[in-house]
Amino acid sequence: MSGPRRNPRLPAENAGGAFVRPFLLTRGRVHARHWLSPETLVEAGPGRAGPELAEGEYGQLVQLCRGQRRSVAELAGTTRLPLTTARVLLSDLLDARVLVLSVTAAYTPAGDPDSKAGDRPTAQLLEAVRAGLARKWSDVPARAC
Repeated sequence: MSGPRRNPRLPAENAGGAFVRPFLLTRGRVHARHWLSPETLVEAGPGRAGPELAEGEYGQLVQLCRGQRRSVAELAGTTRLPLTTARVLLSDLLDARVLVLSVTAAYTPAGDPDSKAGDRPTAQLLEAVRAGLARKWSDVPARAC
């Protein structure tokens, strides 16, 4: 008879070889400070990871974001962390400015990444901002126009 079966959606063993429950990684937190959808892109930021944020799952997330943008879902899948756990850890890294949210070409005027500062924002960007505000405050109108 083989050993107990492991849930493939939970993180693998840590460096010491013992299984670590997701709630231990987040210190019991289940809500991230930042609202991060699965398609939100993050990339390496100007901050430096302190000793607490440089090792383990935090270190893996930072390493994956060096040199290229990654979605929250991609990071959760690559590190084999539950999405909620990945959101909490990524939120900690955003607070420390080790990672930053990435604005994609879809949100720049006409999809042009070289757009001028005076260009008007796209309807897609304005809708994303409105939706974010509506999630935070219930009295935000459903549509501006």
